[in-house]
Amino acid sequence: MRFNWGVWGRFTLTTLALLAGCRSKEERDQTAPTAPVTFADDARPADAAAQGSWRELDELPRAEALRTITLPSRPDVPQFDVGGPAIHKELAVVSSSQFGFIAVDWRRGGIVWTKPAGGRVAPPIVRDGSFLLIGACATPPVIPDDHALLGCMRSVTPAGADEHYVAIHGKAKLVEEFASAAGLQQLFLDGERRVRWRRGDSAVSIDAMSGVATPGPAEPPPIRVTYKDRHWDISQVDGKLVAREKNKVAWGTEHAYTALIGSVWLPGQSPMIRVANVSAHSGTPEIRLLDIDATGSMNGQAAWTPVPGISVLGQAISPVGDVALAIRMDKSIKRDFIAAYAANALLIYVHPLPEVLRADPVGVAIALDDERVPEAVVVFHDGDTVTVLPALSSPPTAPGAARGPLENATP
Repeated sequence: MRFNWGVWGRFTLTTLALLAGCRSKEERDQTAPTAPVTFADDARPADAAAQGSWRELDELPRAEALRTITLPSRPDVPQFDVGGPAIHKELAVVSSSQFGFIAVDWRRGGIVWTKPAGGRVAPPIVRDGSFLLIGACATPPVIPDDHALLGCMRSVTPAGADEHYVAIHGKAKLVEEFASAAGLQQLFLDGERRVRWRRGDSAVSIDAMSGVATPGPAEPPPIRVTYKDRHWDISQVDGKLVAREKNKVAWGTEHAYTALIGSVWLPGQSPMIRVANVSAHSGTPEIRLLDIDATGSMNGQAAWTPVPGISVLGQAISPVGDVALAIRMDKSIKRDFIAAYAANALLIYVHPLPEVLRADPVGVAIALDDERVPEAVVVFHDGDTVTVLPALSSPPTAPGAARGPLENATP
């Protein structure tokens, strides 16, 4: 089945009303892809506005930061890599070539613990309540003669205690492409005991206990949705969505989208797949959230309020579909902001980031309370700053805003 769904101006949607979200009992991975996404051909970058001007956001709801945590930096050390935040309860862990890994208490502010990592680091990730941290090895470990060393990985408890430390290595001929690869990095959980490390267009799959690495697929894991005894694996191929059921293509879209974000679970509805898309309205680039029925029907919905922007720098989604996006406003490379949406696609607020030249990615994560309800949006930007923003759930008076149990996406 193919859906002929284009950008908003060409959309024919069954459902346009904004519907509310419920809260899941299962937690999805909060690690957000940070690679900038190419914007649509019909959305030309806007000219840079004057310093300090955010007139494009004047009509949108604003939110101020709950707190800003400044991290120690070393200007004398090149900043090759930045990553995170990875969230577990009150801890947010970020990485940088300048300081290694730092865990901050996003609720209260302040640094909880640090870990060294050498000159190169990967983004942190949460696995079974602990943090997996990959960086350069402090001292050269002993590995087989025909193996290449890729780095070292440690498992750290929330209290900061090291549980496990292992060298990452693989047969030189097999991991040569990854070892020489450049580009932004991502870390994915890959089954019960493996982690997939992506760098640019290459990836390796790592045994978390032995550290042995083998080549792996560079594509992100699919979004897995289980609903009424049926299961779909949904991925993005050349920008288009492809859903597979029992290893066969169940449905797909004809049009490409800027970013695949995750699944949305609303009361009384089948699950949706949420995407962000850049298009142009009267020549002005804008970004809008769009939802597509994960089961293959023609039902869908769209965020009523678009936001200005030319690309998506970072993204995060809660277990039921609340979304936070880091958006680049224009080609000045200085004006970036956070847009926060509830699960029902209602724009809750925007928050401009400091106006500085920003070449590094912006990391975004959604922190959850003990009931898996979004408590805050945590942003890591400029290599040395963690900004904590308010929760992004719909107000109680919003249509369908009541919470309730629902079938959940498989993590």
